[in-house]
Amino acid sequence: MKKLCLVLVLVLLSCCEGPFSPLPTVEMLLSSPEQIEIEGRQYVLETYLWRDFMPVSPPDGKPLIALIWITAVDLLPFPGALDADRLWVVNDQQFWETEFSDEERPADPNRKHQLEKIARDGPKWGPGIYVDVVVRIVYYKTAGHKKEYFLKASRQLIGRTD
Repeated sequence: MKKLCLVLVLVLLSCCEGPFSPLPTVEMLLSSPEQIEIEGRQYVLETYLWRDFMPVSPPDGKPLIALIWITAVDLLPFPGALDADRLWVVNDQQFWETEFSDEERPADPNRKHQLEKIARDGPKWGPGIYVDVVVRIVYYKTAGHKKEYFLKASRQLIGRTD
């Protein structure tokens, strides 16, 4: 009876979709595509990266902020079944890995074809350097089933506000 229960548990576990894959290495991140296709639609990643050096900031500036848009190339409304949950900014062999902020940003009626996310409190790299940005996109195919994709934007400039 114990063997039968063990076999049943193993069969059930093999049928379940497990958690996300292990977190990627720098090499895996850098090999991510710059355009992906999901359900016949193409998506690209756009970014705006900056550090704040306004007079109220510390002398060495505030940490990196990353604003990203996952853009549907066909300009049709962005599907609700897609989300982005993780961000990597790669600077040579170093990287900043984070989740996105939960802050609410005003909806832009001209950007219905995009998913916008923001991450704060990054490293104090730059400004004036180029980095690669990778996001993990989650596609919720059906209840309880999801698939993950990685999408990259290469050579993104870290700017500054003065």
